[in-house]
Amino acid sequence: MRDARDAEDKRLLEAGDHRQLLENYVHLVCEWAFLRTRDREAADEVAQQVFLRLAEELDRERRYGIPFRAVVWNVVRWTAAGHDWRPKDAASLPESWDPPADDQELERWAVEHDFRLLLTDLAQGERDVAELIYVEQVSHEQAAARLGITRNAVDQRLHRANRKLAERLLV
Repeated sequence: MRDARDAEDKRLLEAGDHRQLLENYVHLVCEWAFLRTRDREAADEVAQQVFLRLAEELDRERRYGIPFRAVVWNVVRWTAAGHDWRPKDAASLPESWDPPADDQELERWAVEHDFRLLLTDLAQGERDVAELIYVEQVSHEQAAARLGITRNAVDQRLHRANRKLAERLLV
């Protein structure tokens, strides 16, 4: 799957079809931004800044030594972390790039991107640890005490959960 995505990204880059390339990442960027910020308004702002930055870099014919999906992920991460990047001329995205304003569509997006839904396919132990750490924001020691397991077991389960979530998000 990744190889096919990377091949399509490379084809679009070589063809100069930047709009289609970025459109292919709209849902992933929105999802990644929400997972980073955990706030819908902040995620929308991050997503817009990500697309502005990528569009400017692509317009300048920037080439990358890593797959474009990895570039997108890093730009989301940097933007969500507060690294200030602003276009020099206060550019804005075309209106056709805005997410749909239809309430039903936005509601569906909210449900699809709920963090707990990402955890549903994890093994029960991994899901329990991830929910405690990420949703309830308890410490590793508190999670171990609540689940009646060792701190090491919490770390192992969290590591497996993170690996599975990363694989799922980068596909």
